Amino acid sequence: MRVAIPRMGESVAPCFEYCATMALFTISGNVVTDQVDFRLHSRDPFDRVRLLRDQKVDTIICGGVQSHYEDALRASGIRVISWVSGSVDDLLGLYLRGQLVPRARNRTEAGTAKPPTDSDRVH
Repeated sequence: MRVAIPRMGESVAPCFEYCATMALFTISGNVVTDQVDFRLHSRDPFDRVRLLRDQKVDTIICGGVQSHYEDALRASGIRVISWVSGSVDDLLGLYLRGQLVPRARNRTEAGTAKPPTDSDRVH
């Protein structure tokens, strides 16, 4: 199994589309057997989707990701665990233990959040 995590330093990158580095982990029997970190040369998110597909990534753990890129990842057969934050090592550990829980999107176009009302606005 292969798991990818877009990273910024030691933390998961806050946005899939704009990260500069990707960590790729090979996992066998819940043990990491290999890790490769590589710089992403293309800024096109669809190139990133193709790269992950070509690398035979099974799962991506990421911070924010726009819905059409998430759809492209899923259409490529990649499981997406998104809207998480923290260190790469901590998130990978949670994933290996089956305890990583994605956060809900907080975006009105995704249909999961209602538009703000007057009472929600700060005066």
